[in-house]
Amino acid sequence: MTPIRTDLCWAAAFLTLALANFVGLITDRDAATMFAILPALWVVTRGRDCLSRSHREV
Repeated sequence: MTPIRTDLCWAAAFLTLALANFVGLITDRDAATMFAILPALWVVTRGRDCLSRSHREV
């Protein structure tokens, strides 16, 4: 999967979470927890891609 597609999937996850919270499918407390967890997961998964790319260029 290309980096653009990966980022679009993460963006879709954030937007889906926001929409679900807006319409009341997810409580504010649960949404706040997920909004804290999703960026951490995104950073962890992107970190490996960036690291592997930097090793390939050397």
